[in-house]
Amino acid sequence: MTASEIKDWIKSNERPPDWIHNQPKQTEEYLYGYWRSTIANNSTQTVRNRSVSVRQFAEWFDDDIADVETSDVIEWKEDMQIEDYAYRSIQSKIYALSTFYNWLIERKDFDDNPVDDVEIEHFEKTKLSENLDREYVNKDEFQQMMEACETTREKLICRLFWDTGVRVGEIVEIKCKPNGGDINRRNKSIEIVSGKTRKMEEDDERTVYYSQSLESILMEWLDNGQRNAYFGSTGEYLIPSDEADKLYEGTVSDIVREVADRAGILKTIYTDKAGQERYFPHPHALRKSYGVYRTKGGMPIAYLSELMGHSDIQTTRDEYLKFRDDDIRDADRRYRPRV
Repeated sequence: MTASEIKDWIKSNERPPDWIHNQPKQTEEYLYGYWRSTIANNSTQTVRNRSVSVRQFAEWFDDDIADVETSDVIEWKEDMQIEDYAYRSIQSKIYALSTFYNWLIERKDFDDNPVDDVEIEHFEKTKLSENLDREYVNKDEFQQMMEACETTREKLICRLFWDTGVRVGEIVEIKCKPNGGDINRRNKSIEIVSGKTRKMEEDDERTVYYSQSLESILMEWLDNGQRNAYFGSTGEYLIPSDEADKLYEGTVSDIVREVADRAGILKTIYTDKAGQERYFPHPHALRKSYGVYRTKGGMPIAYLSELMGHSDIQTTRDEYLKFRDDDIRDADRRYRPRV
């Protein structure tokens, strides 16, 4: 069930999808209230993730999900492990399910959340981390990618990720028109609207900064007319496509993969549950590089958290204060007292 299908049901108030309709009437009403609240307060991506997870659990449980016990959730977790779901995927699904029971506690005076006592904190690994010695692009690999770029647009995309640490959903939303749009070329800065949130709140926006190398690419792209070669260049977005005024997120991922392939650094890591091959590097690996190299360079974690658009500094700590053994060894040597 997609996020749009959930929204259509809420808006129309018509018969819900079967997996919801098959629940007792009272639980169906609970789910209606839960989805209404979720749509109002979260991004489309969050709605989609929760709809998939709650539906999967409801279909697996095949009974009234308002009567779930901790043992049921543990059994579901174990079944997903047996089916070879990635650790992080299992953790994400259980966290998503937990939001439904938290809503019941807050809105319907339920006593407890059956997910609270399910041990999933150690499920931090991903399929990528299981199969890679690192999840970020190193400097040599990035240089190889830049040399493999065949168009200014490819150079712009790769350098934007490397210089600013933006998300895929943010890079496609950067505007350059009218009057400069989101880019301040005098300050070499870009105003970013968070790709993780749905509402326009004060902390949804941040400023990121870029290098002279990116400015040189922008001169070629904007001032020397390279952008005008694309059909969508009459629009306001920085990176248009041949068919529209901005790129799809999937197209950005495809471009990064193609450049990495030409550079000779592309690896097929595994095939996911949907049968799709997962590759390294991908755009998030370049975003990881931004965080890793700034942490290595000594940037205070509070600054990095702000620049990366993390709502919680703990996210930044968890993601960028974990390094390979050789990173830790090098740090020990660097800071060892000379006596």
